[in-house]
Amino acid sequence: MGISKRQLELQFKILDTIYTKGPISRIDISKETGITPATVTEIARKLISDQLIHETGELSTELNKSGRKKILLDISPNHSFYVGVELSEKFFCYCLIDNKGNLLKEKIIQHNPLLPETNLTESLFITELHLFIDQSSKYSPQAIGIAVPGHFNEETQTILTNNLFWKKFNLTQLLSTIDLPVYFKNNVQCMALFERLFSLSNKDDNLTFLHVGRGMFCSSIYQSKLYGSNNRLVGEVGHIVVHPDGELCECGKRGCLQTYASESWIIKKSQILFDNSDSTYLRQLVTNRSHLTIDTILQAYKLGDEGVINILHNAIKYLSITINNLSMMIDTNKMIIHGELFKEVQLSELIKDYLEKNVTLLATEKKIPVKIKNYSTINGALSAAGLCVAKQLLN
Repeated sequence: MGISKRQLELQFKILDTIYTKGPISRIDISKETGITPATVTEIARKLISDQLIHETGELSTELNKSGRKKILLDISPNHSFYVGVELSEKFFCYCLIDNKGNLLKEKIIQHNPLLPETNLTESLFITELHLFIDQSSKYSPQAIGIAVPGHFNEETQTILTNNLFWKKFNLTQLLSTIDLPVYFKNNVQCMALFERLFSLSNKDDNLTFLHVGRGMFCSSIYQSKLYGSNNRLVGEVGHIVVHPDGELCECGKRGCLQTYASESWIIKKSQILFDNSDSTYLRQLVTNRSHLTIDTILQAYKLGDEGVINILHNAIKYLSITINNLSMMIDTNKMIIHGELFKEVQLSELIKDYLEKNVTLLATEKKIPVKIKNYSTINGALSAAGLCVAKQLLN
């Protein structure tokens, strides 16, 4: 006997609550969702039978000494498996997770900066994805999630971005050769969704995820939903003007945040430093300006390079100003910051210090807690696989 559309909607709602609030009892699911206890019990019985959730035992608290014990429900691992991919100018990253977000396999193909042309091509991406799926065949992956550095245009099957490299990256061939469902989403939106579903410390309905990479993007979960997903301009914080007399941005405005804090502009300014300063440590770390990377720049920062210190501290200053302004425009309970820059502990501490010194508008208003998420090359691909979980099991 098939399940009705209404029952399916209730199942999605219950399962979503277990993902984000679990372990949780049936009665607390009922209170969270407004679904009757009887219906919660009935649907939970089916989900247990399908091995998607399981009972973890009784809730043990001082307040629950008498009366009927609460039996907690949680997501069962290894129910189903999903492939996640992130497309980046620096790498192609592939991973396999189970439905609880546990990483089972990964593969990373790095860009070789010594090659005159990038080695990260469409054909390589597609070939390696097929190979990764074949190598994961014993898990029978259910879907593929692809985190893109921009937005995916379904009509043209291309990536919407200002970066010329991705504008020519057509995914028609991929979609014509893959039998599994394929989901595309902006990489930072994927990361925000992953935090909501799988992070042990982010059980809030409202959170904001700011990623600092080649470009910059900010994604928010508001009332358990991805905010502004139908408006592609929402989240483009890199184009907030922080200095009206600043340098000309690619968008045509002057003094955009990304001209100070994005990786591409930090590298550009470091290349100018490389060309014009005989004392910069950058010259000792690489022999060619085109070989400068964020990792190289962070090495120079640790060595005390005054020019690099000035570039990076300006980046942190303007990032902090923007984050403080965002807190007055976005209803969020937590701000998560992510990027390769913050592998450097001193920079992480500096931005926390700037934010801590921010004066709140209302004396009674609490400051929004800020978390620096540990940077890893795998994070985007993991999040893309998490997108599959949201699409296949919760929507």
